[in-house]
Amino acid sequence: MSAQRPSLFALFCRHRWLATLRSRIERHPRGFYLLCLAVLCERWAAAILSSSLVFMLCQNYGHSRGEALRLCGLYNAASYFLTLPGGFAIDRILGARRSLSAGMVLLTCGYAALTIPSALWLSAPLLLLGHALFKPSSQVVMALLYERHDRRLDGAQIAVYLVINVAVTAGSVCAGLLSGSLDFRAAFTLAAAVLLVGTLAVFLGKSVLRLRHKQLSPSVSAPMPPLTLSSRQRVQRIAALTLAMLLFAVGFGQVEGSLLLWARDRTDRLLLGFEIPAAWFVGLPALLVLLFAPAQLVLLPRLQQTTTTPRLIAWGLVAVALAFAVLLPPALLLPAQRVSMLWLLASMTLLVTGELLISPLGLSLLLRLAPPRFVGVVLGVWYVAGALGCWL
Repeated sequence: MSAQRPSLFALFCRHRWLATLRSRIERHPRGFYLLCLAVLCERWAAAILSSSLVFMLCQNYGHSRGEALRLCGLYNAASYFLTLPGGFAIDRILGARRSLSAGMVLLTCGYAALTIPSALWLSAPLLLLGHALFKPSSQVVMALLYERHDRRLDGAQIAVYLVINVAVTAGSVCAGLLSGSLDFRAAFTLAAAVLLVGTLAVFLGKSVLRLRHKQLSPSVSAPMPPLTLSSRQRVQRIAALTLAMLLFAVGFGQVEGSLLLWARDRTDRLLLGFEIPAAWFVGLPALLVLLFAPAQLVLLPRLQQTTTTPRLIAWGLVAVALAFAVLLPPALLLPAQRVSMLWLLASMTLLVTGELLISPLGLSLLLRLAPPRFVGVVLGVWYVAGALGCWL
């Protein structure tokens, strides 16, 4: 009697690539998974708000479309600029874990306030204060979970970035399903409920959000050699990373600007008789991150053996520059014609490649370089640089 052949599912689970990805995810400290849950809930709720805010301001508060867009831009800028004083409060007053909990409580109250008619004046300050604490504190907690020269920190940042994009996708879908009428209370009720789940999880499991000294298993890569840099060299590298974030944000901000206009005016969007809406291309980078980030997690240890993190970040900036250079041939040679979607797809692919090399790896290197007493402030400067880049 012949042996039973393994199922397709069993063959898939035994695949070397999937097994490697699973090992990359399972070897992190327990507090990392709780932090991922907190980030998932926060970004999910934020995506619901960002997908609904313009429509709510127009329909419920009587603002014109231009006024609503300006108010949304002001809100987004303020949420990032306030991370600088928020980071100072984390370093000097509250501490990372307390700030994370306080930020989530403020955000939960802010989204709950949005369900009350005409309570935008109450919800906006709560949400801004919540973001001011949550954004930097989540990264300071990350610094508490890993030794500064732990190789797993890079992979942890990439995994968090993957979680963020899953949450953004889920939040946008939920907003679309729940905001069909003029009443947005269902969408904001869901946002508050999601934040409440994350807040309760953080309160119940906050004891694991700290560094626990354990003997690493043989499967875990050896720690990186310490960075023997003077204070001046550290400041120079932090400044270089901040500049890289600024330049990246200038390019990535074009997804909702010039690249969206390219999709609308210069791209042949017909596919099998269906015209793809130009707005769908705004969500393409998030989809590409979901496709590329797992592969990056698998390849990261090999990359760490052959090159350095600063060099990977530099290659990320090159990819961002090439994302716009690839559109030059159709722009110059076919100035009055619509061109294939493949040109825009190539541009977006290079842009996301740069994103995955700069944003998560830049944050992990920043956590290694920042003085322990000023991690929150340095992270605030990083987020402010990103806000300035998007504004430019």
